Amino acid sequence: MRKTLFTRKLLLVLLSPLLLFAASCTRKMSPESARLNDGTEVVNAMYQKWKDKWYPNFAFEQKAIFYENDQVTKEEVWQEIYSQPGNLHIRFNGFETGNGVLFAQDSVYNFANGELKSKRPMVHNLVLLSFDVYFLQPAVTAEKLQQLGFNLQQMTESTWQGRPVYVVGTSNAADTTTTQFWVDKERLYTVRSIINSNGAVRDVEINNYKQINNNWVATEIVFKTNGKKTLYEEYFNISFPERTDKSWFDPKQFSSARW
Repeated sequence: MRKTLFTRKLLLVLLSPLLLFAASCTRKMSPESARLNDGTEVVNAMYQKWKDKWYPNFAFEQKAIFYENDQVTKEEVWQEIYSQPGNLHIRFNGFETGNGVLFAQDSVYNFANGELKSKRPMVHNLVLLSFDVYFLQPAVTAEKLQQLGFNLQQMTESTWQGRPVYVVGTSNAADTTTTQFWVDKERLYTVRSIINSNGAVRDVEINNYKQINNNWVATEIVFKTNGKKTLYEEYFNISFPERTDKSWFDPKQFSSARW
C-alpha cells in the first residue's frame, strides 16, 4: 500500500512540469492556430492577426489584359490607389484620359472623359476581403459579406496552390459555384473569391503574394466568368504611402485628382 502511494506521488511530481507546460502552450495559442468553426471566426482571426499591421494605403500600377474566348482583346495600364476603409481610385491608361472608376462610401462611380456616367450602391468584395477586413470591426465585415451573399455559417478546409486554406461559404471544397472565399490558414490573407450572381459565376484568383517592405502583397489577379478567363492583372510600381488626400476619393474631384 505504501509503495503504491509512493509511486503515485512520484508520478505526480514527474508529470507536473509537463502538465504546466501543456497548459501554458494552450494559453499562448495564437488565434490562427486555434480551430476555427465558421466564417465569422475566420474574419475575426484575420482582423486580430493583422490589426495595426496591415498597410492602410496602397498605390500601384497594373497591366490589365482582357480576354474573350481565350483570346486577348485589349491591353491597358491602370493607375490605382487604395485608402482604408473602402476607398479605391482607378484611372484607365493615365490621368489625362479622364477615364476610370471610383469606389467610395459603398458606392461605385464610373467616369468617361472626366464626366460621371453612372453611380450605384456597391460593396467591392475584393477590397473588403483583401484590405478592409483588417481595419473594419469584424462584425461590420461579417455583415457586409452576408449582404454580398456569403454564408458565413458554412465552412470547410482545402488547399490552394499547395497551401492549406479555409473555405468560407460552402461545406464542400469541390463546390466551385456557390458564393465563397478562400483564406490562407497560416497567413490569413484571401487567395480566392467566388460569387454566383444569378447563375453567372465569377471566380477570382488572388495570386503570387510577395513580401514588399515587409507587407504581403498579391501581385497577380486572375478573373474568370463561368470558367473562362476574362481579365488578368499584374501589379508593379508598388508603394505604401504614409498619407492620402481625401479629395482623391471625392467623386466631385475625380478629374483633378493626382497622386
